[in-house]
Amino acid sequence: MIKKLGMWIAIVIAIGVLSAVQERLSVPNYIVGLAILGLGAIVIGFQIESRVRALEERVDRKDYSGIINQLNGVRHKPRHQQPESLEAGGARASDIESAHHMVFEDFRWFGALLNRHLPDWAIEELNDTRFRGDYGPAIGRRYNVWYRACQVGTIQVSKGSGRSLERERVKEERSARVELDLNYLRFIPYQVAHNFVYQIALLIGAYDFEDGRVSRAKADAAAAGSLGGHLWEVVRKPESGPCFDFYVDGPYDLLKHTFDHWKTQGLDPMVEWPGDWERD
Repeated sequence: MIKKLGMWIAIVIAIGVLSAVQERLSVPNYIVGLAILGLGAIVIGFQIESRVRALEERVDRKDYSGIINQLNGVRHKPRHQQPESLEAGGARASDIESAHHMVFEDFRWFGALLNRHLPDWAIEELNDTRFRGDYGPAIGRRYNVWYRACQVGTIQVSKGSGRSLERERVKEERSARVELDLNYLRFIPYQVAHNFVYQIALLIGAYDFEDGRVSRAKADAAAAGSLGGHLWEVVRKPESGPCFDFYVDGPYDLLKHTFDHWKTQGLDPMVEWPGDWERD
């Protein structure tokens, strides 16, 4: 406030000096007018620079040191709270379809599988089966996502799009939708973030078991594309620190194949290692 008042006093004094000089030296009016315009341009430039500097200071001085310390900390040990059923997790029986039951059962070990492939992350299931999806209320499984010691987001799993209510059709057209929301992704190494998104895209999308290279390439492209779009938004809106959103809707061929193999081996990851891959 004092700086602004001083600036306006200086402007008034400068105009007074220009008027006195004009009278004494008979300076033409247009010269004085140009001088005043120039003075005004300097003042406006000063105001714009001050506001830009203030914005940069707000962005640069936002303190993320506590978050960064957690992101560099010791990995969180997931403590799963698996619901016994959709109803036990809060879903209303009248809202549940056959497809909901199928996806709920098929994804029983989803958190354990992700923890196996993502050593720096921890996926922790919640006792919450009725939640808000991208397109309204959803029913399924929900997880907290940790990167090392920092809780950074959520995963939500629900039935895929276009599901039929007929039980046999549901079995033939198996589909799930997985939604991933993450914060602070800009502080996490690219390859680590890419591997996370890649694993979800690979597990949920269609998979060619005769030649998996195409399926892996598609998952890789999906991960790179979504992370590239997020980077664009971070650069465009650095002050807001936008959340990273990713979703995939598919038949989850590789996930189902992996779990079927575990079942034939008599392996239950929630018993053998309580939903978390054994680590040294």
